[in-house]
Amino acid sequence: MLRILFVCTGNTCRSPMAEAILKEKVRQHQLEDKIRVFSAGVAAGAEAPASTGAYLAMSAKGIDLTSHYSRQLLPKDVEAADLVLTMTAGHKGAVLHIVPSAGDKLYTLAEFAGGAGQVTDPFGGSAEIYQACAAQIEQLLEQAWEKITALAGKKG
Repeated sequence: MLRILFVCTGNTCRSPMAEAILKEKVRQHQLEDKIRVFSAGVAAGAEAPASTGAYLAMSAKGIDLTSHYSRQLLPKDVEAADLVLTMTAGHKGAVLHIVPSAGDKLYTLAEFAGGAGQVTDPFGGSAEIYQACAAQIEQLLEQAWEKITALAGKKG
């Protein structure tokens, strides 16, 4: 089983959207027995729900975020993951600070997808900003999908 951890700041916007989008893709390809997806935040509050903007952006895609509650990133989360995908280089640095040995399985989402840059934080933005963020995440996951399924196949 390939375990993928998404990391952002508060675990209420970007990483929950990435988690939800990838879970839906995994479900559509019937790979639930091969890929497990979860998320956490480097500065997450105690079990906050997904932001309204993230909830609405996912609802527009037919994905329900009502059961999501934020989780603080813990060393055991990083250690349990096979692949850690962060939204920014700053998040990547924070993960390395928490678990210095994580470097071989740690990437920004854009980096893992074969590009550069970061997923812009939509926090406090308009519905359009959240939708643009979700579209960016979806595009990066689409670009990374072949690598993800290849890793899942290796995990067998």
